[in-house]
This record gives sequence, C-alpha cells and structure tokens, in this order.
Amino acid sequence: MQRSRRLLDTLPPARGLAVAAGIALLWASPARAQFINQYFPANVPGYEREPGVTVASRLRPAYDPLGVRLDGFTLQPQLTEGMGYTSNAAGLPHSPGSFFLNTAPSLTLNSDWSRDQLGAALTLDDRRYFDTPAQNYTDWTATIGGGYTIGRHDLTVGYSHLSLHEDPTQVGSAPSTIPIPYSVDDLRAKYTFEQGRFLFTPTFDVQRYQFGDSTRTVLGQVLKQTQSSQNRVVLTGGLQTNYMLSDQRSLIFVVKGIDSQFTEEPPRRPTNSSKSFLAFGGIDYQANGVWRYRLLLGVETRIFDAPQTPTHTAPIAEGSVIWTPTGLTSVTGVLSRTIEDPASSGTGAYTYTRAALIVDHEYLRNVLLQGRVGFEAAEYLNGGGTQTDFIAGARVKWLLNRNVQLSLDYSYRNQTGISGTIAVGATTLGHFSGSASRNVALLAIRLAL
Repeated sequence: MQRSRRLLDTLPPARGLAVAAGIALLWASPARAQFINQYFPANVPGYEREPGVTVASRLRPAYDPLGVRLDGFTLQPQLTEGMGYTSNAAGLPHSPGSFFLNTAPSLTLNSDWSRDQLGAALTLDDRRYFDTPAQNYTDWTATIGGGYTIGRHDLTVGYSHLSLHEDPTQVGSAPSTIPIPYSVDDLRAKYTFEQGRFLFTPTFDVQRYQFGDSTRTVLGQVLKQTQSSQNRVVLTGGLQTNYMLSDQRSLIFVVKGIDSQFTEEPPRRPTNSSKSFLAFGGIDYQANGVWRYRLLLGVETRIFDAPQTPTHTAPIAEGSVIWTPTGLTSVTGVLSRTIEDPASSGTGAYTYTRAALIVDHEYLRNVLLQGRVGFEAAEYLNGGGTQTDFIAGARVKWLLNRNVQLSLDYSYRNQTGISGTIAVGATTLGHFSGSASRNVALLAIRLAL
C-alpha cells in the first residue's frame, strides 16, 4: 500500500461510541451527517478509514474470519443474532421497557487485486420489540466504491444509500412515540497526489436527506408532525494538505466549504439553509509506540440564508489519543466540536460537543473486555436552549473460533434539556423536554465465514 493511502484518513471521528471505540476517523464525510457516519462501511473503497490500533481493533489471525474466495474477490458474510432488554423502548420520559430480538446480517465483497480496488457492502439491522411492537424498525444500507491508482496518485469514489430510523435519544431529534424513518444518499470522491513532502487531497461530497413523519400523543391527542422541513442537500468541498515529518507523522491543514440547502421548508418560516467555511490544522502522530494521537483545532463560520438569523462563528476541534501502556490494555480518548444542521422540525442549528473515553483490555487471548463513558452537548443557536447526554457502557466479547463469537453489551444513556417545540398548524403547544434515561443489555452471537 502506498504512503498516500496510509495517510488519507487523518480527520474527523465518526459519530457514536461504537465508532469512537475503534477510532474510525473520517475525513471525507461532513460532520453534519445526522449520526450516519457509523453506518458507512469501513472496508469499502471510498469509505475506508484507518483506525488507530487498539486492543479491540487489532488483527487476530487465529480468530479473524477468512471469508470466501471468489475469483479475485473475497466475500465476507456475517450474521449477528441477539436477545436484549431496554428499560425505555421509545426513548421518551416514562416510556415502558421491553425485551427485543435483534437480527443483523451483512455481506461485504472486496477485490484482492494488487493494484486498484473495488468493493461493495450490504447490511440489515432488524429489531423486534416483544412488549412495544410500535417501536419495531428495519434499517438497511447499500454501498459500492472503487479506487484507481495512477502512479503515486490515488482516486477513490464511493456511493451509499442508507435507510434508517431515529429515536428521541439522538441529540437534536424530534420526540416521537415511534421511530422516525429517514434516508440518506451519499456520493463522494477524493484524489490524493504527492509533491515532495506534501500530500494534497481535494475532496467532494454530496448528501441528500429525506425524512418521514414523527408521531406524538399530547393531551390525549395523537399528533403527526411532518419532518420534511429537514429534507436537504448538503454539498461539501475541501482540500487537505499533509506535510510529512516522517513516514507516519505529519502536520495537517484543512479548508472546507459546506452548502446546506433545505428543500421543503414551510412558508413564512426563516430558512435553515446556510453556507459554512472551515479552516483548521494540527498534527497526526501515528508511529508505533505507547502514544498515538491526532489533534486538529480551527474555526467555523456559518452564514445563514435567512437575513434575520445572525452569522455564527465558533471554534471547532477534532482530536483523539490512544495510550497503550501494555500489550493487553489500551485507553482511547476522543474529543470533537462542530456546528450541526437542525435535526428536527422546529429546531435550529446547534453547536455539538462530544467527548468519549474507552478502555479495552485483553483478559484472555480470546476474551476481550471494554468499558466506556461519554458526554454529548448540543447548544442551540439564538437562545434555543441546550441538551446534554451522559453515556456509559461495558462489553465482554468471547471469541470461540474464526466463525463464532459471543458478546454481552450494556449501555446507559441519560439525556436532559430542551429539544424543540410541539405545534399543530400555527398553534404552538409548547416545548418538549428531552429528559429521559435508557438502559440496554444485549446478548448476541455472531456467525461468520
């Protein structure tokens, strides 16, 4: 693999503790991705990312699935089946708990060519609640991508379609007694070329969001509120410049422009459409050793199309550090701060801050332990209130062999703050509170070839 490929992914971490645990630092995806970055496959060209190696993410030749060889390609089928319990199925205050069945098959196909790349992935995530069937949902994703090498230059292109659901425990989301469906189409490209010690990576990304309706019972009345006002097209273009201090150490400078155009906003309401300009820089230190880290600091200015909405400028940051005091333990820290698009009807843009700490430990060669804590905060612009989340969890993973592994995962989330308003027509019924807590336990078995 060329040096340029090893250094492509030196920017923002994806949303969510599951991704943060692997330190999947994404460059091409814009931060304002409504928590979708965790759904992009990490091993399809165009979406590849190089996680800092932790105890949880490093290769284990004796236990990693081999896949099925198909004439220049490797097919990796997997099926995860789990039984769990949640204390709050809807994610709303006073929502009842329920046992649930979770089924998650996936197929990944990647080329084994010595030059160039081609890959695709299909995933499905189906959850069936026994006591609260209204919360049932089925998510699926499809991704295809390829890479073409021209001398010392690399071009990658990828496309993904995501069909997903959100619930009120996601920062900024609408309160709904059933999961809100939404879909995302993502098309991205990047081209990397070297000039001496400099590595230049221009990028382009276009994302299209489409939202369904939310449902809420207020004063005994069942209300459906369209979320189509959040339908939007987001264009992102940027240039990343790396100055190589050594093979795995570089200084980074990034500039990006983002155009968010909301396509179905109601009349007589100020538009949320905006344009953003970002500039930030820092250092990427990925050499083998006890410490590995990336730290980027900068500023973002967001200019809103609505004249009554003032321009907002805020410091932004993206950082991660991996401390490996022994070969059996790694400690990972993640910190990010960005300006996000509105995530539900009736709310505005917000400054989003996230911090997480993950500890992975190899108790036995085939028994892995993990503990994690995290904090998220959304500060809505123009006096729209704040929302905070505290997250904690633990996991035990038992690798039986290449084909079978068992896991037991527990997570806790406590959310407080104001998330938006509830309205019928032009009548506002009031603000809704995002204050709620949720405990989730899941026992799962994964089968792979």
